Amino acid sequence: MRFLIASLMLVAVMCLGPLALPALALAQGQPVQGKVDVNINTHSSGGAWWTNPIWIAIGVIALVLLIVIIAMAARGSGTTVIKE
Repeated sequence: MRFLIASLMLVAVMCLGPLALPALALAQGQPVQGKVDVNINTHSSGGAWWTNPIWIAIGVIALVLLIVIIAMAARGSGTTVIKE
């Protein structure tokens, strides 16, 4: 059954493939419709510093580190002293 489907697909591509060639040739030969104006300005500022993803990541890391330090300080020493 798979061989039959594959054979039919191959025959369809071989028979219908040349029908698409005129459309492809017309699509490739179209002239440019107008002038393309691309303005790339690299001297503008990127906005506020707190909207920069790098500063957001630094802030998240600092917040996690602060929470870890507070949790470790609240926990206490946690050591057990055994006297003999």
